Amino acid sequence: MNSSNQEKLSPARIRREREKKQRRSTIIQAAEKLFISRGFETTTMEQIANESEYSKGTLYNYYKSKDELFLAIGIKAYSLIINYSTEFIEKEKPGLKQLMAVGYAYYEFTKDNPNYASIFHDIGLKFPDIASKSKNELSKIEKEYLDLSNKYRDIFVKVMNDAVKNKSIRADKTPFMIGYVLSTLTRGLVEDLMHSKEIAKKRFNLKPDEVIDFAFDIIGEGLKPKEK
Repeated sequence: MNSSNQEKLSPARIRREREKKQRRSTIIQAAEKLFISRGFETTTMEQIANESEYSKGTLYNYYKSKDELFLAIGIKAYSLIINYSTEFIEKEKPGLKQLMAVGYAYYEFTKDNPNYASIFHDIGLKFPDIASKSKNELSKIEKEYLDLSNKYRDIFVKVMNDAVKNKSIRADKTPFMIGYVLSTLTRGLVEDLMHSKEIAKKRFNLKPDEVIDFAFDIIGEGLKPKEK
């Protein structure tokens, strides 16, 4: 075994990597807390350093800006929603039910992680140009974020293409049209429901789960192949 391999596997190297991982985690947790309570724009790197109980120098060794920290939280959110989607999809057979499972996964992710869902949405608005950058222009953390974004998209595209192939959804519209409408309707419905669920429940006796079931039933019926 050469010296580089010995160093990689040495207890000291393992300990250092574990400490770095813990620092990153502590810094991200501090940033999450402040972004949620104070908002992104009014939160400063100095406040994040104080909240994490690290010096500003240590903070900048790991994250060079608030933007990087915001993207780091987005990476956590994407990892979660990918896990939710994979779990929900695996419970259904390929076709319309798997396509609906993607929507249910997004709903459950939002319901279980409202703060992540809110930040996840804000990141899409704050960094709309990441996907249009060339690979050479992307920072390391932007690339990691974009890779997860593409992975989530690929999951959705595969499920939709499988549904088209087994003819469980209509073929008179392009997959792009179906995907755009389905994702936009689902995202808009879930976000609105999360913001107004208490009002909807008190004023109209609407239960979020029942609203989602009804909405997805309507969407599912609209996606079924049309009779000739």
